[in-house]
This record gives sequence, structure tokens and C-alpha cells, in this order.
Amino acid sequence: MHTLLESNQYVRCVLIDFSKAFDTVDHVILARKLFCLETPVFITQWIMSFLTDRNQATKLGFHLSSTLPINRSIIQRSAIGPTVFIMFAYDRKPLDILNLLVKYADDTTLLSPQNSKTSVELEMAHIANWASEYKMTSNLLKTVNIVFHRPNVPHDLLSSIMHSVSRVAVAKLLGVHLRHDLNFSQHVKSVVATCKQRLYLFAQLKNKVLV
Repeated sequence: MHTLLESNQYVRCVLIDFSKAFDTVDHVILARKLFCLETPVFITQWIMSFLTDRNQATKLGFHLSSTLPINRSIIQRSAIGPTVFIMFAYDRKPLDILNLLVKYADDTTLLSPQNSKTSVELEMAHIANWASEYKMTSNLLKTVNIVFHRPNVPHDLLSSIMHSVSRVAVAKLLGVHLRHDLNFSQHVKSVVATCKQRLYLFAQLKNKVLV
């Protein structure tokens, strides 16, 4: 981020949310992508064997539905889940080489500097097309836009507000609170508050033990 701001007055950042990303991975599409990545056949077979022949049913009170096979999902909290999702999303790339698409498991962040010739709106449309092609859905209600900028940048120089995506002054990414001015005071306050809470709980447990 700091590197981008060295040559740009501002950088637009979009934290993209995909609805139930792990749960909507299509097994047929995944197998095809593993083949395109030239994954060793035995590894592909092992992954697909792990994902297939799983069934689910719904229970409400004393009523239990019939079971149906699961043909989507890569099993959340499984050891291979994040890695398999990364392989599934390997071909999700930006249109412009100046724009960056940072992917960490199912978290996707788009960075578009001021000097980029491709607008964020076009990049978002491109990502939406990718999601539609591979049977995924981007959740615009949880997707947010934050504009990082240098100090004292005129307000009218900053890019326009995106339609359908909320602009925020602070966004949380992988547990870190990011401010538009890259001031980490809010994140520090959050960490200190969490530490105080944990210490208070430890103190309560200690008192219980002593009693």
C-alpha cells in the first residue's frame, strides 16, 4: 500500500465478499480447474474422493428429510479447504496490470491506484462475470470500498463514490482495522480492549480458583 501511495495520490481498495464462498464451490468445475493446473492425477483423485459421496439431510423437530448428495462445497474447517479454494480461484485476475487482486483463502481485496487506466467499476464487473461463470455470488451488502490517500489530498481529487458498494473510513481485513489515512490508532485500541477483556477474565478465574 505504501509503495502504491509513493507514486499515486490515492488508492481505491475494495474488500470483496463472496456469499458462502467455501460452500458454493462446484465439484465439477473444481475438477476441471485442477486438471488445467496440471495437478498430479493421484492428488486430484484424492481431493475429489474426499469431497464426493457425502450426503446431507435437514431435521426439524422429530421430522427428518430424505438425504441428498452434496455436489458443492469444499468442507469448511477441513485441512485442505483453504488450499483447494485458492486453486479454485487461481484464474481470478485483474484486467489492468496496475491493479492488484490480493487473495487470501476466500478473502479478496482489489487495489486500484490513481494512475490505473481501468476503473474499479470495470474491475468489479469483471470479477462479477468470473463469479457468475463459476457459480459463485459476490455479496455487495458486505462488500466495502475504502480510499487510502496521502495527507492533505483535496477532497475533490479523490475518486467518485462507487454505486452499490458502501464507502467506509475504516475497514477490517484479516483482523486488522485499516483507516483511510493508514493510521493504526483504532486497531491499537481494539487490541488493547481485547487484552483488557482477556486479563479481566483471567483475574476472575484466578479468584474462583483461590476461593
